[in-house]
Amino acid sequence: MKKLAELTNKEIIHLLKNQAHLELQSSFLYLQYAYWFDNNNFEGIGKFFKAESEEERKHSIQIFDYLNVRGVQLTIDPQLTAFQNMKIHFEKPGDYFEAYLAREHLNYSQLDYIGKQAQQCEEILTHKFIGSMLEDQASSVDEAEKLYAKAQAYSAFPGLFYHLDAQIKTGSQSFDTWKAKQL
Repeated sequence: MKKLAELTNKEIIHLLKNQAHLELQSSFLYLQYAYWFDNNNFEGIGKFFKAESEEERKHSIQIFDYLNVRGVQLTIDPQLTAFQNMKIHFEKPGDYFEAYLAREHLNYSQLDYIGKQAQQCEEILTHKFIGSMLEDQASSVDEAEKLYAKAQAYSAFPGLFYHLDAQIKTGSQSFDTWKAKQL
């Protein structure tokens, strides 16, 4: 039985499935980062990356739920979440923040592309759905840029990363200012 709002555009379905898998991969990647920081006595930064991992997992489920509601038969492919030819271990803490920023930019550009494709295909529900995710992703990119800038500054002097860790651990520093500027 066909659902009233069934998503039938194969390209949009493919893009959404790939994005959901990309979000899962990001979740696993950030969890890897979290444990590196935990193992190197940066518990605040580790906790931050665990929270980021959970956020990415939620994004993946959000997309899979959207596809399911739109009548798409789902297959979650573990191969699409594998770290094929991807560097996941770094020597310096600042390198993790650089990789984090690059990953957040990738997520933004992919969501932006899906939104543009949905608009072009006149898939209004998907365009609206992705638009809300894109707004959240813009905030994440802003946060990642601020953290990366701070990490770069702290990389100049050995030991300063413990200050960034302490800031994140106590929650005394909010890096998410993009939404505040919008209000």
